[in-house]
Amino acid sequence: MSTNNELPEYVEYGGLAVAPGPLQCDDTTLYVFGLQADHAKLDALCQKVFNTPTGGAVDYRPLGDQVIVTFGVVGAITPTLEPWHSMGSVREPQVGFWIPVVRVKHDDGKLVGQDFGMFCAAMMLDNPISLLSGREDYGYPKTMGWSEMPPADSSASFTLDVFGMNYGSGEAPARRRLMELAPVGPELSEAELAIGDIHTVGEWIKDVLFDQPQVDLGFHFAYEFGKALHDHKVNQVFLKQIRATEDGRRADIQQVVVAPAVTKDIKVTQMRHDYDLVLQHLDSHPLEAELGIVPQQRVTLALRMHFNFLIEAGQVRWSAPGTTNG
Repeated sequence: MSTNNELPEYVEYGGLAVAPGPLQCDDTTLYVFGLQADHAKLDALCQKVFNTPTGGAVDYRPLGDQVIVTFGVVGAITPTLEPWHSMGSVREPQVGFWIPVVRVKHDDGKLVGQDFGMFCAAMMLDNPISLLSGREDYGYPKTMGWSEMPPADSSASFTLDVFGMNYGSGEAPARRRLMELAPVGPELSEAELAIGDIHTVGEWIKDVLFDQPQVDLGFHFAYEFGKALHDHKVNQVFLKQIRATEDGRRADIQQVVVAPAVTKDIKVTQMRHDYDLVLQHLDSHPLEAELGIVPQQRVTLALRMHFNFLIEAGQVRWSAPGTTNG
């Protein structure tokens, strides 16, 4: 396997299209919703993305039957490396779909949990530099999308439009509505809204999401999860790949990448309402088919988070034989 020093230098030329990590992300507001999904479909997607390509060398399994969707705005994303660090920053509205996962190893016929991660299954945004940056170095599965987030004191809906279509009907890709989260029911009281810090969120994750009888979440996993919580660190997990030049059905580069995100100054509150989700069907964005998200549901897990974070340099956990670093 090649080391970083043996890799060729990236050739910088032409107009600015991407910026490399690590990335400092400041003044971030995320609205976090827990969506009910089909565990079997989540498991099938995780095995398709990680277990099958790696031949079992890297095996992630979903924790429970929840998909976390985040509507948010990163106020300022600044690369830490020069000369990009001195060039300025970008503001990034985004919507992400995340599966809480556990990396497992096989031990005498049992699946034993090793560490916690958040598998980024989809991300939509409309900033052209952000659309490419992060995709080519970390593996964020980004596509074009437009999100609307109401002001903090508003009772309006969260909406997501994407550049997509249905297949086989002569449609051309265009901006179409994919999802809406509409507030419903009475407002929570001020006492009910208060949550606290990342440790409280960690307890919420553990209590609500860690429902996986097929995986032994023993002492080792508990230690690693507790350590990550103490360090305010979450491992983002990706399958980074680039289509092959000679045969686009194959990959010139295929890697499992882990990119730690380290949070700072985090403040968390509950949203004032529950929400009704309506997920539209689009063949180009198969969230129901791949993630098993229930297309119409009442969403009761809704948080608002404000924080700064650093996306550290990614780590290649596995590379396909015959590809870069393989």
